[in-house]
Amino acid sequence: MKNSKYTKLGILIVFSLAILIWGLSYLKGNDIFKRNDYYHVYYNRVDGLVKSNKITLNGYQIGQVTDVQFAPDNSGRLIVSFSVNSSFKIPVNSTARIVSSDIMGTRSIEIIYSKDKEFYQSNDTIKGSIEAGLKDQVSMQVLPLKTKAEELLSTVDSAITVLTVIFNEDARKNLTTSFAKINQTVENIEATTSDLQEIMASEKENVKNIVSNIEELTATFKNNAAAFEATIQNLNSFTDTLATISVTPVLNNLATASEEMLGILEKLNSDDNSAGLLLNDDELYQSINTMSENLGFLIGDIQQNPKRYLQVSAFDFGKDVYINTKDDASAKEIIFKVHLLSTKTKLGTDAEVFNAIKDVEEYFAGNVYSYLTGASNTYSEIEKIHNELRHQFPESNIVAFKKGKLIKLEKALKQLR
Repeated sequence: MKNSKYTKLGILIVFSLAILIWGLSYLKGNDIFKRNDYYHVYYNRVDGLVKSNKITLNGYQIGQVTDVQFAPDNSGRLIVSFSVNSSFKIPVNSTARIVSSDIMGTRSIEIIYSKDKEFYQSNDTIKGSIEAGLKDQVSMQVLPLKTKAEELLSTVDSAITVLTVIFNEDARKNLTTSFAKINQTVENIEATTSDLQEIMASEKENVKNIVSNIEELTATFKNNAAAFEATIQNLNSFTDTLATISVTPVLNNLATASEEMLGILEKLNSDDNSAGLLLNDDELYQSINTMSENLGFLIGDIQQNPKRYLQVSAFDFGKDVYINTKDDASAKEIIFKVHLLSTKTKLGTDAEVFNAIKDVEEYFAGNVYSYLTGASNTYSEIEKIHNELRHQFPESNIVAFKKGKLIKLEKALKQLR
């Protein structure tokens, strides 16, 4: 009975010791129930890496450090041994890098996989590297700033020295005057820009129209580029033709023509020929002017009293044949009007030139605008209106219409016989 109790107690003690040994081994990173592969890495320094530190892959723990010791070759290097779960295979040329796992500086080893298809075997030695520490990183970041700050301080020191030499009393006065002029210039520029803004605001529509016209002009040039090119080619051909023409005969002809013109002008200025007398004799001019006036009165009297000057007999029947200018032409459906002027440009019946005339009509035919006034079936009445308007419109004349269509005046007068 006693042996049975001691046996149970011994078994319990052995089991407890086994559990204790396993627990201690587990806490040290050795799990006797898992199969692990062991690897070794050479480092020049470990920066605080100790046993039981983590071995991670992409942030996941796959093992832990099992031993850290100096290399047997007395080179001062350190050999770090670590175990990794046998389910993880490390490719050849992978790197075991010592990194900081937290902000407190705790070290761990990060496995950086390579793309090789071959894998390390257990107890192989793999390459190692060390991540730069916080101090080194800060030093690397601060060192350029330090260099730039030193250069800046040197530059500022030189600038202060130069300013001390330059900024004497005379220089300060000159700078004060310069700044005053600069302020005045800025004020002038502000005033000018204000005026420009007002001008642009008032002429905004005109500017838009100008821009629109320029766009239309450029579009026209673009659309007619072929025509412009053809015109330039024609001009080139014309200039080439001119270059081949001999200019000497043309100049000789011009010289001869100019000499002849000078001779004609000399004759016109002299009184020994008819043309000279016509141009230089005032009495002859007055006589011709008087004769033209008398001829005008004679023609007017003939139009008003044709019977006084024109008597035609046909086969001597004892009857006079003449143009009756007083009879009414309404039976013939003929209307006489005074033609004032004609123009290719439309003036309108309310144009300033027609202010003193009532009932102005516009007649369009043959791409010409004609302006008429008066409407009478009696020729003498329309002739009276024509005589009143002849001084204002010297080129006016009498026209005839039949049934709204323009006919020759001679034909209309012939129908009144």
